[in-house]
Amino acid sequence: MKKMAELDQDTETRIKKAAEKVFMERGYEGAKIRDIAEEAKVNIALLNYYFRSKEQLFKSIYTETFGKFFGQMVTMLNEEIPLEVKVWKIVDQYTNFLLANPLIPMFVLTVHRTGGVDFFKDKNIKEVIQSALLTKQLIEEAEKGNIRPIKPLHFIISVMGNVVFPFVARPILAYIGDLDEAGFREFMEERKKLVPEMIMAYLKQRS
Repeated sequence: MKKMAELDQDTETRIKKAAEKVFMERGYEGAKIRDIAEEAKVNIALLNYYFRSKEQLFKSIYTETFGKFFGQMVTMLNEEIPLEVKVWKIVDQYTNFLLANPLIPMFVLTVHRTGGVDFFKDKNIKEVIQSALLTKQLIEEAEKGNIRPIKPLHFIISVMGNVVFPFVARPILAYIGDLDEAGFREFMEERKKLVPEMIMAYLKQRS
């Protein structure tokens, strides 16, 4: 017979999996606590016992997910590989992550509305970027004359903006490009090649 702690863990895991499914299908705004409870096969009172609100449940799921990805990103930023290879790898892995977790941009926006700076402080993201090997590579490659001088923050935003924006604007892209689920994934696979090429072309176009 399972112990109480194991039963609690099983119930919490089941609720999280059900919530992720409902969030994926209906989006954050469209998901209802009642829908999540039905999917998890628990009553609303029990769901509220584990998670006080839809927002807290959403944060719990995606804080854990984002944390795992952030660990992978730190590894990539500090890999001792050529800058151009690193750019390709970051875009590839970042795109894969968002294809598997398309609600992450909404998670970041939700966290931002409720003290997002503290969240990123807890992850020590500022220090991680400033001390990353990538930052050193950008400086060294510029000093050698291989790329134009660029602030690391501009580089990070260029990568993030090019990868994240299609997910934020997905309904518009789906309409303009007549993209279904498969079409959107194909579109993002194309951008895995296009985005690194654009970034490297800019970096190598020395003024």
